Amino acid sequence: MSDRKQSVAYGALVLSVSGFLVKLVGAVFRIPLTNLVGAAAMSYFTSAYSIYVFLLAIATSGLPTGIATMVSRSLALEKYKDVPRIMKIAAMIFVPLGICLALLGFVFAMPLAEAMNSKEAYWSVAAIMPAIICISIVSLFKGFFQGYRNMTPTALSNLIEAIVKLLAGYGIAFILHGRGYPLEIVVGGAVLGVSVSTLVAMLFMTLRYILRGKSYRMPPKELVSDAQTPLKKLTRDFLIISLPLIISSVTANLMSLVDAFVVMNRLKVYLPVEQSKLLWGAYGNMALTIFNLPSFLITAIGMSLIPAVAAAHAKKDHNSILKTSNDTLRFSSILAFGSAFGLNAVSEPVLKLFYPGDPSGVAAATPLLQIISFALIAVGLTNITASILQAVGKTYLPVISVAVGAVIKTVSTLILVSIPSVNVLGAPIATNIAYPVMFIMNIFFIRKQLGFVPEWKNVIFKPLVSGVVCWGAAKLFLMLFEMMLPQRIAIFPAIICAILAYFAFMLIINLVSFNEFKDFLLKRRNNA
Repeated sequence: MSDRKQSVAYGALVLSVSGFLVKLVGAVFRIPLTNLVGAAAMSYFTSAYSIYVFLLAIATSGLPTGIATMVSRSLALEKYKDVPRIMKIAAMIFVPLGICLALLGFVFAMPLAEAMNSKEAYWSVAAIMPAIICISIVSLFKGFFQGYRNMTPTALSNLIEAIVKLLAGYGIAFILHGRGYPLEIVVGGAVLGVSVSTLVAMLFMTLRYILRGKSYRMPPKELVSDAQTPLKKLTRDFLIISLPLIISSVTANLMSLVDAFVVMNRLKVYLPVEQSKLLWGAYGNMALTIFNLPSFLITAIGMSLIPAVAAAHAKKDHNSILKTSNDTLRFSSILAFGSAFGLNAVSEPVLKLFYPGDPSGVAAATPLLQIISFALIAVGLTNITASILQAVGKTYLPVISVAVGAVIKTVSTLILVSIPSVNVLGAPIATNIAYPVMFIMNIFFIRKQLGFVPEWKNVIFKPLVSGVVCWGAAKLFLMLFEMMLPQRIAIFPAIICAILAYFAFMLIINLVSFNEFKDFLLKRRNNA
């Protein structure tokens, strides 16, 4: 395989393996930190992270995808001179934007913390702002390599960032806690580790780009014969792709800010402040941390899908677009339904395994995780369908679906959390209401633009039945193994057996063949 091109399947595999390790390291970071400071104090971390993710969405969300799409199109059309110029355009727009947002976030850290109903989060908000600058630069180089369909640098960067975050973040927090600093400063020290980790990731990606191989540098004879695209057109095309992605990402991240602001605000109306912090920490830090562990699988497929479909679209290869999209939706559904039903079945023992030092937090987080686990299906498929639309140049259409979903999510959260008998459960319920609407809208847009409708039998019905089988197998095997082993040990063979049962059932109902599944994951090809 060429060093500079990977198939959708292999790219997804690379990102999935690294994503699993990143999420695992991330959980290892958050879990002992939660055990160190408690779920209530971790609400400071969650509030600061919500602000950071929102600002990061403005600074970088359109960057990797915009560059990857533009680079892959340029390579497909053999316009090699455009590649370095695309990088310069992106750098001139997004790096200054990242610097400005980081400075504003640092200066207004206290008002931002107070707006999240948690002025104690000031230290965390201030400590995380430098990371925005670093990620702006990291995203430039991620987009470059993804445009060449090489997901390995992105995977390594993410893994390096996660490991440094664990070592630096928890290390700083542990030292501060040992010296008796207040919990808000301890958590702020942990968040400082996030900024340190992004600095290391930035240095790695910068060196990787500088030291890139010959396969990323076109031979002189190709450069001589290559006609440049006018700079004005390149800039316009880049903005046409990137700006809708920014709007879409910012709107989606508003959902997290809505959760952080609305949930705490409404809970404090009828609950004590400490109880409100406990419930928000249980949801935002514990339940969502576990929820995010399997979500990277589908995200990885979407990231690998965009450059492949974009290249096919540039060549007007409609059949390739449809085949790649259909196969990707089917495998995404397999992962989404299995993850959702499996996670629902083992929510309580998984939380007990990861958070043994916080039984009250586990008790609060268990029903939250059971509800939010089913959102993996709609969230995953919404991301994949959005990726398809983005890859064929219809980047403004996912903005519409995300905007509608954000309104539904906001209104639903506000109404449900305001009901004392529902309280914090309203947040994950609202997510399960909003994302199916977004998915249906994206399917409508895809049908209108591409004349393509997924094979519902293989995308929804069969994965749904298989997911129910996975749920039953997980419950059954967990009960059997708990008869012989402690629960914290029994959960591992139970999960393995449930996964085997899930895939065995899919083979029986012919949802996927063994050779097809093996090829999708392992086969390396030079074209998508």
